[in-house]
This record gives sequence, structure tokens and C-alpha cells, in this order.
Amino acid sequence: MNFISTADVTGKELASILSAATLGKKQGWKPKLKGKTVGLLFFNPSLRTRTSFQAGLIKLGSVPIALSATDSWALELIDGSIMDGSTAEHVKDAARVLSTYLDAICIRSFPGMKDWDDDKKDALIQGFAKHATVPVINMESCLWHPCQALADALTMQEVLGKTKGKTFVLSWANHPRQLPMAVPNSALLIAAQMGMNVRLACPKGYELDSDILNQVKQTAVKQGGSFSTHNDQAEAFKGAQIIYAKSWTPPVLVGKPDEDTKLRKKLSWTITKEKMAMTNNAAFMHCLPVRRNVVVTDEVLDSKQSVIIQQAENRMHSQNALLLKLLGGKSKSK
Repeated sequence: MNFISTADVTGKELASILSAATLGKKQGWKPKLKGKTVGLLFFNPSLRTRTSFQAGLIKLGSVPIALSATDSWALELIDGSIMDGSTAEHVKDAARVLSTYLDAICIRSFPGMKDWDDDKKDALIQGFAKHATVPVINMESCLWHPCQALADALTMQEVLGKTKGKTFVLSWANHPRQLPMAVPNSALLIAAQMGMNVRLACPKGYELDSDILNQVKQTAVKQGGSFSTHNDQAEAFKGAQIIYAKSWTPPVLVGKPDEDTKLRKKLSWTITKEKMAMTNNAAFMHCLPVRRNVVVTDEVLDSKQSVIIQQAENRMHSQNALLLKLLGGKSKSK
């Protein structure tokens, strides 16, 4: 089983992972993965993802092997390519070779942010998922950040108790740079999977990919919740129990940084104490790293409503539970 997005697990499986994460966090983690070796391939920078995976695997008795992009050859992702250019190894070869050494392969790779149609293919993570013979875990790709979403789900359970019927708001926020959509996509989807009333708050023109939003809407309805989009931030915040702030670049502006910058300068979507006062005493969430006093004010981040450190800690616990589900008690197939 691969874990590319949280849609890869059923509601029952998601509940089981979160239950195991809660128990492990409370009682401590036992070395149930002793003898397992997990590869962590980072094609982009990482602080929480790298550390939480390595620390968690060590607690589980496993041996993590972390590699950065400079530690491996440039990979070709297109089948049938004549490889006479800059790429030295095809992903099918790399995935199959690593599968003989490792019990699982974890991949982190950001989008190129030049062409959304190209980024949307999520070619690197999909290439590994297609050719590897061991589980592939997505540590963030062009489309999804499911491990962050598991931590988000665990945090919301701890804060709210039952999540079904509660109101979750994902709000676009100010930022000086163009950012990918993986975190917001996954945050919306996990909230929908948990039966919440999901609201997307963003300036007009900053809506996420329509295919992703349709998936979120269908999932929300199926789980007894709802989905709506709001271009008025204040309207979206009314009565909310969770405010999740994140900046992103919408599909229509990918590859157009100058146009995006001009639009952003006209917007005032920073999360403030006054905006949080419109909610139903909502918890404030962010995946980190966060630009203080740009995305959200210090007053909010350092308040009792902020659960960002709890959320970050839960990365390790939820990932450990996922690793146990995928690898616990199973021998590596070759």
C-alpha cells in the first residue's frame, strides 16, 4: 500500500491511524519496526518533516537513511525518453533498486511552479509509486502533503473531540513569495474526510484547482459535512471552530510571479486578533514555517488559541502510526 494522499485510506483506516497515534503519544513508542530500514529522499529543504520522520523511526527501532537531491543522480520521469540530456537515471530504475535495499521509500519533492498542468501530473511521486515494490510515502509532493494532514487531523481531534459537524476554515493569507498548493489541498481533504463543514476563504481568483475542490466537496458530502468557498474572509470566519492559515499560488497564477506579486500587494488577508474574534473561539493552525506578522500576527500565534506547536509535535506521532500500519509485522517483498 502506498500513501500518496489521505484519500488512500478509508474512514476506518484513518480512525485506526489516529487512535494508534493518540496511544503512542500517551504511552510512548516501542521498537516495533526493529530491523526495518526506511529511505527518506529529500529533493527540497525540510525541518519538521526530516526531523519528525528520523526521530520517529528511531523511536520505532527502525534505521532511517536520509538522502538529499545532491546525493543522487538527476532522475528522468518520462517513460520512453532518449536520455541524452541532463538526467542520468530513470525513476523506474532508481525505484526498483531502492526497493531491494529498503522496506519503504519516503519522497519529498516540491512543484516547479512554472506550469500548473505539468506540476499537476505529480510525476516524481507517481513514478516511484508505479515502479517501487515497497510502500511509497508522500512527504510532500506537487499536489499533496498527507503526512501534514494526518497531524492536522490528530490535532483537531485533540482540540475539538468529535470533529463531525464542526466548522473548519482554510484561509489564504499574505506572503511575499509564490507557494505551492499541497498543504491547502490536503488540509481541505482531511477536514472533509472527518465530516466537517469545510470553508475555503480566499480572495477572488485565488481558488484552488477545480478538480481538487470537487474531490473535497464530494468527500465532505459523503461524510455528512459540507463545502463552500468564500471570497469574504470575515464571512468565512463567523462561527468557525478551526482557522487554518496558509498562503498559496492558484493555478491561474503559477508561472506568473510578477502578476501574482502585484495582486498580493493589494490584499490584506493577514490573520489578526480582531479576525479571530469573529470565530467561535477557534483554534489557530498553521503547518509551519510561518512568516510572523505577514501570514498571522504575533498576538494570534502566541495566544492560547494557537496550537501550532502541538500540531508540529503531532507530525511524529501520526507518522509513526502510519509507519506501523504500513510496515508493522510485514517482511519486505523483493
